[in-house]
Amino acid sequence: MMGTMATRRVRWYPAIGRPLFFALAPESSHRLATALLGVPLPWARIGGATTDPALTTDLGGIALRNPIGLAAGFDKSCRHLGALGELGFGYVVGGTITRAARAGNPAPRIARSRRRRSMVNAMGLPNPGADAAAASLRRRARGPARRIVSLADEALDDVVSSLELLEPLVDGLELNASCPNVSWGRDGDNESHLRSLVDAVRARTPKPLFVKLPPFVTDTEREVVLTLAGIARDAGATGLTCSNTRPVADARLSVGRGGLSGRALWPLTTRIVADVHAATAGELPINACGGVFTADDVATCLEAGATTVQIYSALVYEGPGVVGDLTSGLAQRNVVLRGR
Repeated sequence: MMGTMATRRVRWYPAIGRPLFFALAPESSHRLATALLGVPLPWARIGGATTDPALTTDLGGIALRNPIGLAAGFDKSCRHLGALGELGFGYVVGGTITRAARAGNPAPRIARSRRRRSMVNAMGLPNPGADAAAASLRRRARGPARRIVSLADEALDDVVSSLELLEPLVDGLELNASCPNVSWGRDGDNESHLRSLVDAVRARTPKPLFVKLPPFVTDTEREVVLTLAGIARDAGATGLTCSNTRPVADARLSVGRGGLSGRALWPLTTRIVADVHAATAGELPINACGGVFTADDVATCLEAGATTVQIYSALVYEGPGVVGDLTSGLAQRNVVLRGR
């Protein structure tokens, strides 16, 4: 049965789904995908995820049915987390949400790199704002996957206001402390600001808080990121997400640069996870994020020190059946999960 479902997934998406979506501009494609998520289709069968007690794990106190998460950015409004969860994810991250609604940067603001199975985005955090996101979360059942919301604002008061609206409606929070489309993390005050943000969140909720860190390539970048990881740990963060998109120049975008995501980041991911895991003495769970596409990738991340992985580009390039591929492949490998 498992093999038959996998074969069906492999056949239909490359032949029908991906050509359809990729015939459209990236944002039009995404709008179509989110519109479909609003239709009551058999999402659990489409995702084909494996249910196996061996895949259950714990992420900072959040019980998960498997260690596969959906990264922030796919559902910016938090309107479709239920349908996305039915695909088989262990958890889904909604947002990123800011206190006030944002339109984001002017188009074009997403560019695909099909050969590399990657994307560059300069979205600028478009979202409906915390009030609207909270209303969406209230209206919709939680579904089978745990809900985490991603927060980002330059002002501490805005983060706190969003937290107070959204915290009762989710299982955990992710602080986007490294988005290349916002400015606060680019100056010399980023360390003290991160400490203030984590302190403020920790003072207001016992729910798990994960800090999303930037990636690193150079030794200087590595030193900065490991310092931020230590600050997050010492301030009381529950865990870390490694990593966000990497800033790159791209003339196809209206603003001339954006954040690189997808398979192009994979060579960085396991090194970053291993270095952050070692620097924090394994005290915090890590969500590995950056170019994860296969069950082998998941296993490699777990071996490097991750508790879970987050995917995004794999969903775009491989289709909704990727969740089934990852869970079935992981179950077959008999990997010992770190959170068990």
